[in-house]
Amino acid sequence: MRWIFLFILVALTTMGCAANCQNVQQELNTCQVTLTDQDFIIKKQESTIRQKDQKIAEQKESIEKMGVDIAELNRRLNISTSEKGRYDERIKNIASSVREFIKQQMRDNRNFLTDIALEDFIGNELIERKHSGEKNILVVNVSHPVPSGGQINGIGGYFSGSADITIKLLRPVGNDYIVIYDKQVQVEAEETGKQYIDFDSPFIAKKGDIIAYYFPGPVNVPYDSDIGINTYSKMRSDKYAHGNRIAAEDIWHTDQSKRKYSLNYYGIFYTRVDSE
Repeated sequence: MRWIFLFILVALTTMGCAANCQNVQQELNTCQVTLTDQDFIIKKQESTIRQKDQKIAEQKESIEKMGVDIAELNRRLNISTSEKGRYDERIKNIASSVREFIKQQMRDNRNFLTDIALEDFIGNELIERKHSGEKNILVVNVSHPVPSGGQINGIGGYFSGSADITIKLLRPVGNDYIVIYDKQVQVEAEETGKQYIDFDSPFIAKKGDIIAYYFPGPVNVPYDSDIGINTYSKMRSDKYAHGNRIAAEDIWHTDQSKRKYSLNYYGIFYTRVDSE
């Protein structure tokens, strides 16, 4: 009986080991499959990483190439900018030379025309007078209207110092006037004397138009009192820009003394104006 019991015990033990071994083998097989899958996933990820690295390398190469292209474009742009700057400076110099040439021609023509009495000078004599020293004055030269159609080429004045002047051409409309032209000029006077200021483009005038002079600062043009006409007024700022209307009562001031300023204008008109 004892041997039978031992045989049975050994048989049971052997059967338990076989079952355990089978379970272990299944677990090993499962682990092997899992490792195989993980190796596949790792290899796939490594392939993806290599592809991304390749793309990054290609992008870096493209960026480096673009950097070279940008540097070349900047070089060409700098050359073009430099050439354009030289070209613009050349054009500016040519334009300045042409303007100066034209101005000189206008001065020469004025002197020529004056010498042979073709260009008309209209207004007061440009001489030293008794009074000066005011500022912010509007002078309207109603006593010397434009004699006929033509063009006004500039103004003249006897200046005791530098001055800013706004020249206005006024056209009568009923009893009032309209500002047809409005031009600012600067007079540089290092010493006292008469000067002529040529316009860069003439005023095209009609018969009956009148010239006005506004001094926003020192007048520096002398005048005599109790002679001439009372068409001047104090004006702190220019109220009559191009296109504005000036009422007759804003020009004539019967309650103030008369004045004659050393101012005139000149040009070429259809009807000859005899010298006064």
